[in-house]
Amino acid sequence: MPYTLNKNGVTPSRPLTTSEQDHLNEFMNRIRNEGVSPKDAASGWDSDYKQLAGDQYQIRLSKGNRATFTVVGNTVTMLQVGGHT
Repeated sequence: MPYTLNKNGVTPSRPLTTSEQDHLNEFMNRIRNEGVSPKDAASGWDSDYKQLAGDQYQIRLSKGNRATFTVVGNTVTMLQVGGHT
């Protein structure tokens, strides 16, 4: 069963650089358009994909900005973009 993405109306907490936005777009588009797992969707750069607690995960968009999301079943729900939690 393919993964789906719920962007949940999340917008960056601060403006992203072009590179950060490219990484975020690549991540979200691979899940939405290809149905791949979030781990596979974040494999195109040094994303430092990691589990935080329970069903919450995080990827690195850059040294200072992250994207945080949950994975429940095959649904990826964005929680926060920007900053470093």
